Amino acid sequence: MTLPSAPVRHRHTMERLEALKRISPKGTDYWMAREIGPVLGYEVWGKFEPVIDRARDSMTASGIDASHHVAHTSKMMERGKGAQTKGRDYFLTRAACYLIAMNGETTKPEIAAAQLYFAARARQAELAEALAADEKRLELREKVSDSMKRVSGVAQAAGVPSGHQGIFHEQRYRGLYNAPSSQVKSAKGLLQTDNIFDRAGPLELSAHDFQMNLAADIISKEGIRGEQAAFDKNLSVARDVRRTIEKSGGTLPENLPLQEHIKEVRRRVTGRRTKSALPPTRSPSGV
Repeated sequence: MTLPSAPVRHRHTMERLEALKRISPKGTDYWMAREIGPVLGYEVWGKFEPVIDRARDSMTASGIDASHHVAHTSKMMERGKGAQTKGRDYFLTRAACYLIAMNGETTKPEIAAAQLYFAARARQAELAEALAADEKRLELREKVSDSMKRVSGVAQAAGVPSGHQGIFHEQRYRGLYNAPSSQVKSAKGLLQTDNIFDRAGPLELSAHDFQMNLAADIISKEGIRGEQAAFDKNLSVARDVRRTIEKSGGTLPENLPLQEHIKEVRRRVTGRRTKSALPPTRSPSGV
């Protein structure tokens, strides 16, 4: 992680927090309470534990299950002359650490540094999650294009000429949305020249992708021949997919909200990838 700009007195605390960060088998960051307590200016455990309790209470008050962020454990500690005793310790998530910093003594410079550090980590996590969501939607959009090519090829092999491919694909809309594509676009506030796929979210794209691949598989396996037979099968498969969505309690495609245009998503992802590929810049002083 690139540490945010901060006064020199804060950077030492932030660097220590970064060094104490651990990563779970699932890839999430966490810290140990007894390790970061002194870094936050709490040399005495008895004074730091109440801060953890306040952070935990803040989570509970917000409707968050604190046990997912503050997990009790124990640690063997030296008590002199080789004696050891078991003391309380806690596994702390990034969110828990941020709340601990927010509930700490604001007069401590270490607390100010920790607030800056964990706020930066929270922002970094938000950006990573947003990028992952954008990449997932881009991947689905491209997958739908590939699936459309596949089912179009199967339809052509079944006897649907190129000039009637639009009629073939229209059956998917009639089955999935229980309405023609023109009506679906009007209901969603789209222009008739718009491509529904470009404004569809992951669930809507997945429904189309599943229907197209299922239709391609069934038309091929059943050896369907003739354009009307292909139209009918494409419609029946789409209706079956719609019924499955209804039975499972899912949101029907026509009720799913429009998403940002895929061009904007692609532009944003490309920009982030380009930015991450650039070498880090340094000031003239080398700081």
